[in-house]
Amino acid sequence: MSTSTLRPADGLAARDLDRHLINRAGVIVDANALIQLPSDRLSGAEPFLLATGAPVSATVPAPLLRLLMRAGSIAVPCALVTERLGRHVSTMLAAKRVTNVWSASVSAAEHRDQGTNPYRAAAGALGLPVETCLIIATDPTLHEARTSSAGRLLTSGSGTLRLAAKSTDKLSQFERDVAVQLALGHTYDGVAEQLGCSSSGAANLMSRMMRRRGLTDRTRTIVDLINSGLLDTAELRAALPDTLPRITAREHEVLTLLAAHELSTVARLTGIGQATIGSVITRAANAIGAKTRTQAVIMVLLLGNSSPAAVSGSAR
Repeated sequence: MSTSTLRPADGLAARDLDRHLINRAGVIVDANALIQLPSDRLSGAEPFLLATGAPVSATVPAPLLRLLMRAGSIAVPCALVTERLGRHVSTMLAAKRVTNVWSASVSAAEHRDQGTNPYRAAAGALGLPVETCLIIATDPTLHEARTSSAGRLLTSGSGTLRLAAKSTDKLSQFERDVAVQLALGHTYDGVAEQLGCSSSGAANLMSRMMRRRGLTDRTRTIVDLINSGLLDTAELRAALPDTLPRITAREHEVLTLLAAHELSTVARLTGIGQATIGSVITRAANAIGAKTRTQAVIMVLLLGNSSPAAVSGSAR
């Protein structure tokens, strides 16, 4: 792909692309970063075309696509991390229809099942140490990207690229208490009553934790804290039933996806309209006895694999 059509508008300039790529032996990209690119900033190009290997115009202005084209022009190999390698992705990648973009691809779900970090696996697929790679992640995979030990980490959102905010691996006791109470289904007023603080104070504290984790909602932030080992789940499990009450497969899917994605992304991934997905979540929460969306997601996270009935029902 030619670099002559790269335009400095709409985010990173060409020199910024070089700055992020300098001394980087490879680039690893979360496929969600391509899927979530706003189409009105792509000169009519479909964002998933790059992921499937189809030709794409070299004049698209989105910073992520320009960075990928820049990497291709200077022979920096790129690997794609997808949730699962569907036939349409793996076939097109194997055909190498855009030979100077993707050199490898890995399934994040398969590597999580094996207990390995998908970004480190992608670096291995390129034959490179992950420390020499640039990773481009989205909010749902930010924790995995951080724990991969990548040499540089960018986050992609709303068509822009930015350096990932530094994370902290420490929580104060008050921060832990607030997160646990929210996970147990309390509102901010309920947290205030339980902990003897103000509801605004609890809300502000949660907002600061969200910003530090690089996330935009409290549900995913609490899930991230649990997955990072920063919240002891013993108190949460003590308040839960032994198994997850029966819900439909579709409801289980929605609650599971909410642990890693924004509501709009869950609606798109499941094909449920945004006007109705809220009712699906409410119905599922009521069915399992959760008081809030956050508690419903935490219940599925901690109990979901212990209840075959939860995923055997038909979608409503």
